[in-house]
This record gives sequence, C-alpha cells and structure tokens, in this order.
Amino acid sequence: MSLDLKAAKKHFMSNDIVMARLLEASRVGATPLTLPTPKKPAQYFGSVLTSIVSQQISTHAARAINGRVKVALGELTPEAVLAIDFTTLKSCGLSEKKTTYLKHNAAIWHEIPTSNFERMTDEEIIKELTKLYGIGRWTAEMFLMFSLARPDVFSYGDLGLVQSLYQNYSYRPHYRRKIENTVNSWSPHRTIASLVLWHSRDTTP
Repeated sequence: MSLDLKAAKKHFMSNDIVMARLLEASRVGATPLTLPTPKKPAQYFGSVLTSIVSQQISTHAARAINGRVKVALGELTPEAVLAIDFTTLKSCGLSEKKTTYLKHNAAIWHEIPTSNFERMTDEEIIKELTKLYGIGRWTAEMFLMFSLARPDVFSYGDLGLVQSLYQNYSYRPHYRRKIENTVNSWSPHRTIASLVLWHSRDTTP
C-alpha cells in the first residue's frame, strides 16, 4: 500500500470528519501538503546519518553541519564515513558522541538488512534500525515515513504531532483513550494524518 490522498480522504470522511476537513484545508494555500516518496536503498544510510547529525540542534545548525559533512565525505555512504579521519569528521561541527555514532553505524551498516526493508513490517524495520547508535524509536518512525513512505505510521513520541492533535481536537494529555481511538481511526492512513497535523501546526497563524 502506498500513500494515497484520495483513499485517505474517503476513509477520513467515513471515520473522522475533523481529519477530513484538515486534509482538505492542507491541500490549498501558499504551501499545500506534499507527500514523501520512497528513497532508494542506497540513500538509506544518508537518511540515518542526517537524522543523527540533526538531533538536539536547531534546524539552521543542522542544515549547516549536514552541508559541511556532505562536502567532507563527498557522498553519504558507510564507505565514505569509514574512510574519513575521526578528527576531520568531528571538525564539521559534530560532537564527539555523534562522530562516534556515525563511525560505529558505518562499520555495522552491512548487518542491517536494508535490501529486505521493502518486504519487512514497520515493527521489524524499527527493531533493526534501533540496533544502530543514536537511533531510537522516534527516529526510526521518521525513517518509515520519510525514507520509505510507509502509509500507516504515527509517532506518539513526536511533540509537534501530539500538540497539533490536542489543538485540533481540543484534547488534553489525560484523554488517553480518546487519543488512542482517534489515532487508530485513521488507520491505514496514519502517515497522511500525521503529515496533515504537522502541516496544520506549521501553517496556523
């Protein structure tokens, strides 16, 4: 199953009119909603690398450091990370911990069955990715959404998603059953619902 706006809208119209209206609103205006497309397996390591570099720093800083890392490496591959000197890589603006993460992950990347990802379940992929240093469940879920374009992913660990959900549905953190029921009602289109929630949060005055 792939990301399908038409099918998602039909599903939301039958199961959650609030999300249906949010989806419709997200498709108009100066910055309409766009959907991720699946990356090629050769790009997976680069996605993991940039995710680690971007952790716990501002978007502006992440963009700058990722740019310097790309220039230093030439290409975002395990081989390039292994070939570069630790100090040179760190001098791109990385902490010692993040540099260690990148070096370690490059060394064990061949153990991650990326060629099988297309046939694996979301949870199986999360289990594999979280074997890497610096990759927790949230980062793995973002990989599912934006690198694999998996259609039915929602991350309870994403603060922006959860806050948008509270805002658009007038929910409070202790409304656990309501929240879970609402999120489950979006399946099998939870990725599109997540994109809509992010879009709503980013475009609301």
